[in-house]
Amino acid sequence: MSATISALAPGFFAPREIDISPERVLRVMGYRDGTPIRTKIRATAEAMAAVAAAAATPAACYRRIPIASCTAQGLVLSGGTCFRGAAFAAYLSACDEVAVFVLSLGSRFDSTQKNLSDAGQTVEAYMLEIAGWLGIEEATRLFRAHLEAEVRRDGLELTRRMAPGYTSRAGGRKVAWPLEDQQPFFSLFDETELPARLLEGSCAMTPKMSRSGLYGLHQAH
Repeated sequence: MSATISALAPGFFAPREIDISPERVLRVMGYRDGTPIRTKIRATAEAMAAVAAAAATPAACYRRIPIASCTAQGLVLSGGTCFRGAAFAAYLSACDEVAVFVLSLGSRFDSTQKNLSDAGQTVEAYMLEIAGWLGIEEATRLFRAHLEAEVRRDGLELTRRMAPGYTSRAGGRKVAWPLEDQQPFFSLFDETELPARLLEGSCAMTPKMSRSGLYGLHQAH
């Protein structure tokens, strides 16, 4: 790994809006193209997709950090932070640095869903949760596009996304990145104000609609 790369100051990304499709909400619920959908159900899906887009305040904080070593045992970053697992060697072996990030739709989204649940509007709350996870996917897509444009100026490309608590394939088998690594992962941001935080004594994030992860950065082909 290169020893000439220095860790960069945190960067921030906040798209002005995200597009959440009611058709995709219905598809997640099991409605396929051509399936008859009651007018009330369709109208509710459209309303909740609009509510989700209005309630979301998507934001991401990210850092580019050099890799000290990447082996079958795990990943070590500049500064000494270690992550366990064999998947890193499978996906980051050609990388000299990673971009770590924390992304969230914000606390207003959580409170909007809670208000619906407290009011007994269970169908609406359920559709809003689906819309929220679709919103996380859309916000991640926009963030990746932003990061791709940034690293392209340095002649770099991104690998696939990896995240604590998720599995990847390595050597023909599924390998987990332990969720417990959320603790050292969040410590990479020092005192930076993040759009999400870890719950006390837990590896779960709040607000609920949040995501953490990393991309490897390698020379463009």
